[in-house]
Amino acid sequence: MTKFAYIGCRTSEWRGARGKGITVFRMNDEGHWEQIQCVPSIQDNPSWLTLDTKRNRLYALHGDGNQVAIFNRDPETGLLSLSAEQTTGPLNGHPDLETARRNNPVGAALTPDMNTLLVANHEAGNVAALPVNDTGLDKPCHFSRIEGHAVKDGAFQTLSRPHEIVFLPGSTLFAVPIQGRKAGNGIDMIRLYRWVDSKAQLFDEVHLADGSWPRHVDFHPSGKWLYGISELSSTVTAFDVDSARGSLTLKQTISTLPQGYASRSDASEVEVHPNGRFLYAANRGHDSIAIFRIDPCDGSLSPAGWVPCGGKTPRFTTLSPDGRQFYSANEDSDTIQIFDVNADTGMLTRTETTLPTASPTCICFA
Repeated sequence: MTKFAYIGCRTSEWRGARGKGITVFRMNDEGHWEQIQCVPSIQDNPSWLTLDTKRNRLYALHGDGNQVAIFNRDPETGLLSLSAEQTTGPLNGHPDLETARRNNPVGAALTPDMNTLLVANHEAGNVAALPVNDTGLDKPCHFSRIEGHAVKDGAFQTLSRPHEIVFLPGSTLFAVPIQGRKAGNGIDMIRLYRWVDSKAQLFDEVHLADGSWPRHVDFHPSGKWLYGISELSSTVTAFDVDSARGSLTLKQTISTLPQGYASRSDASEVEVHPNGRFLYAANRGHDSIAIFRIDPCDGSLSPAGWVPCGGKTPRFTTLSPDGRQFYSANEDSDTIQIFDVNADTGMLTRTETTLPTASPTCICFA
């Protein structure tokens, strides 16, 4: 079966980016990648991509903006064609926010019934629900607003910043890592919601250390544990998950950096291997992938090693669906580095395949 990869990127001068649009690759069984299309960016920064396999669509969030583009996808050729655009919600009027980034959609996920696209609007401080229709997406019908710390009377409304939306497999529960940036007096936390009656219902939240900036999360395949990575503290936090009650219990926080490393580094991405035995965390600055063993009894983490990412600034990483390969999108070296995965040890071995891709920020497969 022919496989395709879709690469999102940054394009804006404000971001110092070099990308031109969404890049499409065809992949054969021997691991060869052939670029077959580059869809010009109709707006800046098509930086987060979500595939809708039910309808053969791809949704592209425009980072720093307030739009999502909808593309039809030809399942035989893999090629994309623009179908429609939709807003992810109104701009936030908070005076502490940068004028050009007062919505800034950064992450999205389809609900389990695939009838609604949920969007994390980072600067707007909300999760927006956009119903799927026959031609694209309706305007947001529901906003889950995420407030920050209380302030004195008369002050502007506070806001905290959601950064991703990840559903527990086979469940209506989803986790949202939320950053507590100073502008807006936000709170660093992980929230657990349930999608019920076309609305996001908050079930639990766990506050993390101020200034840690939770960024991404991933569930263990068993559904027992959740792992979150925090950007500024360069840490991974493990949580017990009670899916019946919809609750989280923090159990461990561990550094993504080797002992003794003292230079600046911001963590970016986290994912659990499909076999549930290993966790991978990306470090921007140290420019490495940290590998952790997962205890099969309690889900706790222990370091197994660090591997250079093969470039500079691994902003996004992911595993192939079968877990045999690992991909590092190295934003500032304009490359995607491919690694082989040892299923027994979890270690990564750099392959000879390095894909030139300008300012890559997201990879998804079909």
